[in-house]
Amino acid sequence: MVHFFGGLADSSASFTVTYPWVWVCRNSKCVKENVDYTRGVAEEELYSLAGCKLVCHNDSMLWPIPRDFINISHTFVSFLPKDLSFKVVGASAEATDLMNEAVDIFVKQIETTEPASFFVDKFFPSTNQKVNIKIVITSNDTELKLSTEEKYKLVITSSPTKSETSVYISGSSFFGARHALETLSQLIVWDDTIPALLMVKNAEIRDSPAFPHRGLLIDTARNYISVAMIKKIINAMSYNKLNTFHWHLTDTQSFPFISSREPRLALYGAYSPGQVYRPEDIRDIVHYATVRGVKVVPEFDAPAHVGSGWEWGETNGMGQLALCINKEPWADYCDEPPCGQLNPVNENIYPILGNIYKDMSELFRSDIFHMGGDEVHMPCWNETQEILDWLKSNGRGNSNEDFLYLWSYFQNRSLSELDEAYGNKQPVVLWTSDLTDNGHAKRFLNSSRYIIQVWTESTDPTIAELYRQGYKLIISNYDALYFDCGYGALVGDKPNNWCSPYIGWQKVYENSPKKIIAQFKLEYNEQQILGGEAALWSEQVDGTGMENKLWPRGAAFAERMWSDPNTNWKRAEIRMIHHRQRLVERGIMADALQPEWCHQNEGFCV
Repeated sequence: MVHFFGGLADSSASFTVTYPWVWVCRNSKCVKENVDYTRGVAEEELYSLAGCKLVCHNDSMLWPIPRDFINISHTFVSFLPKDLSFKVVGASAEATDLMNEAVDIFVKQIETTEPASFFVDKFFPSTNQKVNIKIVITSNDTELKLSTEEKYKLVITSSPTKSETSVYISGSSFFGARHALETLSQLIVWDDTIPALLMVKNAEIRDSPAFPHRGLLIDTARNYISVAMIKKIINAMSYNKLNTFHWHLTDTQSFPFISSREPRLALYGAYSPGQVYRPEDIRDIVHYATVRGVKVVPEFDAPAHVGSGWEWGETNGMGQLALCINKEPWADYCDEPPCGQLNPVNENIYPILGNIYKDMSELFRSDIFHMGGDEVHMPCWNETQEILDWLKSNGRGNSNEDFLYLWSYFQNRSLSELDEAYGNKQPVVLWTSDLTDNGHAKRFLNSSRYIIQVWTESTDPTIAELYRQGYKLIISNYDALYFDCGYGALVGDKPNNWCSPYIGWQKVYENSPKKIIAQFKLEYNEQQILGGEAALWSEQVDGTGMENKLWPRGAAFAERMWSDPNTNWKRAEIRMIHHRQRLVERGIMADALQPEWCHQNEGFCV
């Protein structure tokens, strides 16, 4: 039976009609059937679509699929949000406080799945089913690190004699317990045919991630992305158990980061006074992300990818801080307009870098720092007399080898400033580049200190070279994980952008780091493959279109990073279509993958 309500002026008006469709569980598949109520049908055979998908499937509709152990009953209990109670036992006061915030998010999320509360209170009587949730956190970890354990255990037990369900959550850290809450939220649906919330009656899930680094890169420099949109992205990341927001803060086009110690960078480099990230904005985002199980990793890209914001050096008696700014023809000096590279022989550069790093060390709670370091164009340096004079004074010429020496000099000086700012020698991430290719990494970069983020094709032999040399890797191969691919050309008259074609969720899902390593006939070492990142560079997207480029492809990536399943995308398709619907219901503008008909008629669109 389906309830319909009158207008707000007469909210007591209601009527019922007999809805002709139900979903019946047949061979672990939800089948849409027309029901003749006059023949008499057992109530336990009738499901709404939401109820059927909750209990029918052997591997459930969870996303990402749990990795270690899953046993879920095919029956459910019904309750209302007011029937929930919580008890949090934290290993520390800070962990308890974070968990209480996560519980508030969970409750609000559950509440949004039901109709307006006054309808529920007026028309839907209490189910008398009490749901008692106990959460135990067993460690003090409240800063997410590569070494942090994120495993959890979730047990749901319903009493056969009392109207009571007990939920027990144990997390090896706050982050593990938070992930368990996300899993629990996916085991609860609203059913308007009862009407009430439904939750599986009994379950046991033990779960842990396959990779410690499960990231999403967002570029906020090419186009400014609002704080509100960044928070929406973090929300969606939390629904998928992604744990790293890689924030590409600055680039040649703009410098929106307000440095307290170097405010002229944003003053000269932001698109406008309103398109900036203030220290209080960043603190807010970092805490917002932490509560949702996400750490924020800042990237300050150098020595290339700079320009806007660095123009004030000469007028302030500090010389040229950056070279080739806006130089034409741009294709000779950079990969996209506008051009710009730091001047590595200007000693005034390094105290400025140190101040930027100090500001970031005070704002971000991250155990790693991204120094960028790709796409340096030697012709820019080669046409600067100051640099040629410096090379000559150091016994060098102007060959590619000499410019690599200069680049490594800059990297070492910058690293020293970073270490002083952070007060420790934390891991540093660099993109693959000329400095990491063709044996250069081993000469210039200490493998115990540097993590290399691979953005080339998955078949690039540089991956095998770096792996053999002992570098820890983050996989972001552009042929599967660059979500800005497949659109019109950024510049020039080519029909598509440089990394076309568009990458579908199936290819994202199949992009396994283990398979990438295996193709080179190398033995897999889990200590070296930290995980991966999907990237959305913002040259051709801003906050108005960002979500549907990220999702649900980002969810496909998330399951690969969390579960690393042995099965292919076809096994996941029904769950993916359902999870995309879940994201939309939670306010995420995820792109449609199939007609709604396919969601209601399982297996016919495979």
